[in-house]
Amino acid sequence: MRAALVLVLCVPGLAGALEPLPDSALARIAGRDGMSFNLSNFAMSGNAEMRYTTPGGDSIVIGNVAASRSDNTDAPFADPYRLDVVPGGTGRADMINIAFPQNAAGREVWQIAYDFGVNASGFDVKNGSVILKDLVYYGGGLQWTTPVAGDGLAFGLATHVELGSLTLAPNGRDATNEAMVLSNVKIGAATADGSAPTAPWQIADVTSQAGIFNARTDAAGNATLHIGVGWPDAGQAAPSGTLQIGNISFRSDAGANMDLGSSRIGSIQLQYLDVKFHQ
Repeated sequence: MRAALVLVLCVPGLAGALEPLPDSALARIAGRDGMSFNLSNFAMSGNAEMRYTTPGGDSIVIGNVAASRSDNTDAPFADPYRLDVVPGGTGRADMINIAFPQNAAGREVWQIAYDFGVNASGFDVKNGSVILKDLVYYGGGLQWTTPVAGDGLAFGLATHVELGSLTLAPNGRDATNEAMVLSNVKIGAATADGSAPTAPWQIADVTSQAGIFNARTDAAGNATLHIGVGWPDAGQAAPSGTLQIGNISFRSDAGANMDLGSSRIGSIQLQYLDVKFHQ
């Protein structure tokens, strides 16, 4: 504001327009660090790779990512993503929060595919492709900050998604006649009557049950990549989520297809998670 006042004072014709602001007007002013953005007509593809390599030379790789999103053309910017810097509270660092669009009409739909593989113990294995069709996010979002103790990245995650199909194709995305397919997948907060979710499931929260992503080295000097979710704070319960799959099937070139029908977990609570990737 000081720079703006100096600029105005340097223009003689505008000097008479300056007026003092009353306390009531100043009280209505709120400063915020954040932005809103949309991903209209978003599409990407290419042969770039993301690879994690252990000190011993083993690696896991994801590559050839292709992603695109259809849009709500009737309201292209009425429901944007929101990025904010949020105070972390007493004794905590500020956190970055990305809130996903509410997408109430379900018209913002993603199509995603990528290849993955592992190079370990002398074997370089192409494990095939993952294909997600008609992926719809309904709200939720991400948080991240510095952890209260130790190094790494503390994160929060809330999600409510519906997925037309998830295909795991061992021979690549063009050979889906040999694959495992999960259809009509729904993930979100558990409902009292076991029906389809209508709200995001808070899997991790940086203020009450933080996730952690970091590298750890044990007493012998062995480094591991670590991802986890801590115990909920004392006196609090982990939020309940639900996973519903309309159909699980296996496809085979030999024609021996297998249909396992539907599956549903009415209520899931993630109390604690600790995953380490050793070399």
